Amino acid sequence: MSSLMRFIVFSSLFLIACAEKNNLPDPNASAVEGDNNLGTPLKGEFELVAYPDTLLKESGLEEWEHFQSLYESMERLKSLDLRKVEVNILALSSRIKNILDKPIPGGFETPQVRSRLKVVYMQSQKANYFTRHYKNDSLVPALQNLYKNYNALIDRMIIFKQETATVVSDSATVPKN
Repeated sequence: MSSLMRFIVFSSLFLIACAEKNNLPDPNASAVEGDNNLGTPLKGEFELVAYPDTLLKESGLEEWEHFQSLYESMERLKSLDLRKVEVNILALSSRIKNILDKPIPGGFETPQVRSRLKVVYMQSQKANYFTRHYKNDSLVPALQNLYKNYNALIDRMIIFKQETATVVSDSATVPKN
């Protein structure tokens, strides 16, 4: 290959490379746009039922630390920027796992309560996954499901206690033969 031909080939490649570089987005411009987005926290609307103090007192569980810390984690998660909640969701999952690893006290060790607690745990695992993947479009719905299932757990515990109280009072009024 002659030197003129090499010059033409290298010049053409150089011009093509320069033209492609001009079509790329400016990395400094995207960093500035990203910083503007970091100023506005990513939030979601989450409904959390009140901590069932009376239910736990009636069951003799006012000192149930694991359940109280689970509620506190759920309450704290509502106020955080959802772009930075991975550690909080991991802690939440760990608290639920600690509850599941032991018998549930206060007469709540039933399939109805345990299964709802497992659903809350599974939903926390889903939310944890979405903190790393598909954050923008899936994390908020996953967290809304987490809160919905946690609220269903509390409702089931309340209904279970009411059913138990009804059965006990009905059996006390049944005449014996």
